[in-house]
Amino acid sequence: MVTLEETKLQAMLEEAARRGAQMAIDDLVCYHLKDAAERLGISYNTLAKRIREGKIHAIDGRVTGAEIRRYLSQQISNR
Repeated sequence: MVTLEETKLQAMLEEAARRGAQMAIDDLVCYHLKDAAERLGISYNTLAKRIREGKIHAIDGRVTGAEIRRYLSQQISNR
C-alpha cells in the first residue's frame, strides 16, 4: 500500500490536469505542411508522399497536432 500526503496528491493531480489540458490544446493546433514535416522529423516531400498514400491525414493543407501524435505513436509501435 502506498500512502501520500494530501498536499503531494493534490500537486500530482494538478500536474496531471495541466498536462492533459496541454495535450488537448496541442491536438487542436493546425500546422502548415512545412512545420508538420519538421515536427515529424521527415522532409516536406516525404510528408506529401505520406499524405497521398493516406498514411497522414491533412485538412485544408494543414496537419493537426492530434494527427502528428497519432502518426508518431504508430511509427513507434511498428518498430
